[in-house]
Amino acid sequence: MKKTLFKTSIAAILCIVVAASCSKQNDLVPVQSQPAETLKANQKSLLSTTYTITFEGLSRSYMADTNSYGGNTYAAWGGTQIAPYTHSPSNLRFAIKGAGGTSRVNFWDGGFVISDWNYKANTPPDTSDWWYSYLNQCSVYSGTSGAKNGGYNGSSNFAVMFGYVDSYNSSYATRPTMNFTSGSGTVEGMYVCLSSYTYGVIMNGNKFGSVGVATPLKDVAGGAGYFKLLAYGYNGSTPTNSGTPVEIFLAKYNNHLPVVSPVTTWTYFDLSDLGTVTRVEFNLVGNDSGTYGLNTPAYVCIDNVKVTL
Repeated sequence: MKKTLFKTSIAAILCIVVAASCSKQNDLVPVQSQPAETLKANQKSLLSTTYTITFEGLSRSYMADTNSYGGNTYAAWGGTQIAPYTHSPSNLRFAIKGAGGTSRVNFWDGGFVISDWNYKANTPPDTSDWWYSYLNQCSVYSGTSGAKNGGYNGSSNFAVMFGYVDSYNSSYATRPTMNFTSGSGTVEGMYVCLSSYTYGVIMNGNKFGSVGVATPLKDVAGGAGYFKLLAYGYNGSTPTNSGTPVEIFLAKYNNHLPVVSPVTTWTYFDLSDLGTVTRVEFNLVGNDSGTYGLNTPAYVCIDNVKVTL
């Protein structure tokens, strides 16, 4: 009788130990059975680093420093030209097309310049439509006019992007491009805001040159004008996101009324669907076009670019 009880006690103890052991093993099963792509994503999250590029604290050599036209962004400027800017340590580069070589460059060929100008109205002795002309092309329509607080969240600095490609200029023009000088990463997104020049023309129209005329966007196409920014991702020579761009409307009208009001407050543009890229190409598209292509000035300001490596 005592022997039987002893064996039963030993068996019970073994069952408890085995059950506890099995329970501990089972606790690991949900982790081990996660799909491979989930494990890879979690691993990437642990290994990745995110940077926010604010353009603050830069030397004036990187900036449109002469006036809100940005005289030092052109080859005719007699002094030192604006330098291309590459963020460290992400290696994401913002520059005028052709910058960094031995030849002098021109902002009218497209690309990016860093700025802190934010004129939203004329300043004495300027008259007429000065504040929404090419003479003020490096200003953002944000902050207190002239106070250099037009960047995201009241900061000073931002970047101005210029350039577009359409059927009129595709033989010689290229899309503005931000690129990694080495490696690759995910450009998660950035904040965008209209330049003063572009906003003023969207609202008021203007004349340029001898034949160019921009119409107030609310009156384009029978009251259905629009202006938007598109972004295309590339990893090497391979398009990402199946070659499909992501886009954001900077202004959109229907029946002469705003569906998307002109973007004059910093608004987030999500680029994460482009995935891992070595470069992002941008295009500005609108339906106010004339003899020489897009009439709406092809400028947009960007700030707080978020990058994950």
